[in-house]
Amino acid sequence: MSKHREEQDMLDKTILEILSKGKLRRKDIEKKVLASCHPWATYGRFCNRFRYLLKKEYIVRIARGIYAITETGRKYMELL
Repeated sequence: MSKHREEQDMLDKTILEILSKGKLRRKDIEKKVLASCHPWATYGRFCNRFRYLLKKEYIVRIARGIYAITETGRKYMELL
């Protein structure tokens, strides 16, 4: 597995773990992810992975600016 893919998986897992604790605003998720100890976690990478997780329906928007993890997202998180 490439280093790039490992970083993507780690970002996905970090986002999903944060949301598994409860619903949050996108900005709060972003702050927590960027505050994580991953030096390669940048705003741009966060945005790309967040869009990917939304597209794959691992997370859903439940209200204006508020997101939650789906059951599919929980299963994906376990695989990571």
